[in-house]
Amino acid sequence: MTRPPRRPRRVERTDAVRHDDPGAPAAPGTTRSLDAAKASHALLPRWLRRRALTVDCTTDRERCAPDEPVGVEFVVRNRLPVPLRLRTTAPVPWTWAVDGVDRASTVESLPAETGVVDFARRERKTFHTRWYGRIRVADDEWVAADTGDHTLTARLLVDDPRLVASTTVRVE
Repeated sequence: MTRPPRRPRRVERTDAVRHDDPGAPAAPGTTRSLDAAKASHALLPRWLRRRALTVDCTTDRERCAPDEPVGVEFVVRNRLPVPLRLRTTAPVPWTWAVDGVDRASTVESLPAETGVVDFARRERKTFHTRWYGRIRVADDEWVAADTGDHTLTARLLVDDPRLVASTTVRVE
């Protein structure tokens, strides 16, 4: 009688690998894993972090009737195989404009605080909004946009003017 070949014994230890819990304090005498986004912020030059991103702006239609909503999609993609962290000029990571009017409103302005936006390696972030064919001119007054072509622009709120994309919508 022959025996089957003996398999090597595997040691099953549940405590062999531990993953860091970001909220838990580190055990005494141990170190935490490195936050890659923070490391890339410290190690990669600012110009490289900004050039690693590509932006694109699209709408769900090219033509619309007055007061018909138009969906706007802004896609930002990290082309690098490392995570990125960028400091923004406002607490929100992006904004959009219609013919240069930020968020289709002449009333509100962005807060002066800063923020950060993180991208995982090769991550694609998609931001959405809707434009209803109107521009806000007072706290309680909106006017319909004129018929014709209007440029919808979306931009990442960092200090790089190249992280902007735009598209055109015709109001008929």
